[in-house]
Amino acid sequence: MININLAEILPQSSDSMKESVAETKSLAKQLLSELKALSASLNTDHIIHIGFAKAFDNELNRLIKTKRFTVTSSKTGEEFRLRPEHEIILFRLCQEVLNNVIQYAQANVITAALTYSDGLFKLEIADDGVGFDVEKAILERAKKESTGLLNMQKRARLIDAEVDIKSVPGLGTNVIITVPVTY
Repeated sequence: MININLAEILPQSSDSMKESVAETKSLAKQLLSELKALSASLNTDHIIHIGFAKAFDNELNRLIKTKRFTVTSSKTGEEFRLRPEHEIILFRLCQEVLNNVIQYAQANVITAALTYSDGLFKLEIADDGVGFDVEKAILERAKKESTGLLNMQKRARLIDAEVDIKSVPGLGTNVIITVPVTY
């Protein structure tokens, strides 16, 4: 619809208006693409179909496209699939970590490392943001009923995973999620 309306304006427009219309069409196309990617990231069937590793890569690519962060990622070991319900929970944990980076960290750089080994899957997400006092944040957020960090721990327990959050004010944050592999 937007493209049709803009196409009707275009023939009767000045050069500067044509440029604005072209830019608006481009932005609309980009927005639609981002909405599709966001929708896919919320769809558990899609995540199960493509697997955790690909879904996580897609999340990192969404961050790269914002041009707000420098994002690097690595994989070590032979990639394998976890049980579908574990992949969903792990993916939601990662979304929570990345959302915290976006909202609070004031970071420029995000680094992610996936490690596949016998009996263990490990994911590490680090940022160069402002960091925080982990214990203090958990206590303060518990009082305010802001439960992001606590929910991460609860989700991790559902799949027998451990979440280790290390952060130092002024030095960024490092989150390590370790999942025992049971088939």
